[in-house]
Amino acid sequence: MIRKTRNLLISLIVLVLIAAAFALLHFREQSGETSETAETKAPEVLSNYLLADLRLVSIQNAEGNFQFTSSDGENWMISPVPENFRAVKDRTNSAVRTLSNLQSETIIAEGADESRLSEYGLITPEAVITYKDREGNSSTVEIGATNPSQTGRYARLKGSDTVVLLHSYSIDPAFRSPETYRDMILPAVNPGKLASFEYRHNGITFSIAPREDEDNYTAMVSPFVITSPWKNRYDFDADALQALLSEKAPLPSRVVRYLDGADYKNEAFGLDDADADFLKIADEDGNVLDLVIGNPDGNGMRYVRYRDHEDSIFLLKDSDLALVNTDPFMFVSKYVFLGSIYKVSQVKVERGSDTWVMKREERGEPDDTDDDRFIVNTLEVPKKEFTTVYQNFISIQYEGKAVGHRTLKSPEVRISISCVKPGVEPKIIRYWPYDETYYQVSIDNNPIEFIAGRYQVDSFIEDLAALSEYGS
Repeated sequence: MIRKTRNLLISLIVLVLIAAAFALLHFREQSGETSETAETKAPEVLSNYLLADLRLVSIQNAEGNFQFTSSDGENWMISPVPENFRAVKDRTNSAVRTLSNLQSETIIAEGADESRLSEYGLITPEAVITYKDREGNSSTVEIGATNPSQTGRYARLKGSDTVVLLHSYSIDPAFRSPETYRDMILPAVNPGKLASFEYRHNGITFSIAPREDEDNYTAMVSPFVITSPWKNRYDFDADALQALLSEKAPLPSRVVRYLDGADYKNEAFGLDDADADFLKIADEDGNVLDLVIGNPDGNGMRYVRYRDHEDSIFLLKDSDLALVNTDPFMFVSKYVFLGSIYKVSQVKVERGSDTWVMKREERGEPDDTDDDRFIVNTLEVPKKEFTTVYQNFISIQYEGKAVGHRTLKSPEVRISISCVKPGVEPKIIRYWPYDETYYQVSIDNNPIEFIAGRYQVDSFIEDLAALSEYGS
């Protein structure tokens, strides 16, 4: 019994050893297969250039032919393009950087014959990229058809029988046109540092110029006066321009589309300097936006060109040119007279047979009115009431343009303003009848161009008349 047990145990041990040997052999075979499968080939390199070494990247595709060129590998230009073509540096650098390093670990075919190359779209490539480095060495990559999953395209080095798959994102720049890299942004001007501003619309030109004369009556004067379209010169309201640009009519900033090669003299464009609308605005830093604005194109846009580039015709949205459609009256400083109380010694108001005189007699320091005497006609009045009425006077504003001819009679109201500065001529404001609602306004001997509401003048005179009876 013991002998049989021992033999059985020995047999069992032999079976275990045989099974272990078989398992070990099977494991080694599997391990060998796995090792062979895990072996990967090195990536197929189609291009591998340092930007500093590259001098040219030429693109040929369905859009045509163009080149990225550089003298230092850092600043890239595009050719051939129009003279006014400006490339976006970051965009061109990114494209060249992407194309300079085309590698693939997905090798589709090795030893591909002509029929295979045709299958991959590489007999007649859809894009060809040619490189040249600073030593004059060159190479060419051909891009063929897209793969079935649309994730990439087949490619090869020109003359090679090895075909690889390149991801779409890596060869996307090879299928773009020069317009992709074009700077479509118009010159930016800072209106807060305004140096000049003019525009023309429907034959009417608005323009401003720096103030040259001293204003003896106003403490804070506009640095610009309006020189057109009115005969008189009026203060320019820079705040009105800022509000318009920020709220309703910002400056045009982006080109919709360039029309390179178009003849600006073509009457269909309406870009003749003599008749076309225009916009010119500049800031103190030397930035200038100078546009000649032509006809509508029928699709919500207008033909435009830079004044100094006759061959640079492009399209802007009509809505981006709202500034040019603005009524010039908007930019007029509307106050008829905005004189400082520190610079005015007397205001004489005449209406019919009635006369009122507001007078300030200086005592003490000129810039300190607390100890001055305030007189209406012959009565001294408190400073607070005097200054309130004076504020009503300088708050009278123009409300519109005088339209059509009105026969002038005698002015209904005549206001004479005297300056504290000796030798300065008094300023005369006359309010002439216009209709039942408005006065025509003239200052000194200037022609009448604007109107003011009767209610403004009447309200001021009523307050002044009441103050004349106030007493001290």
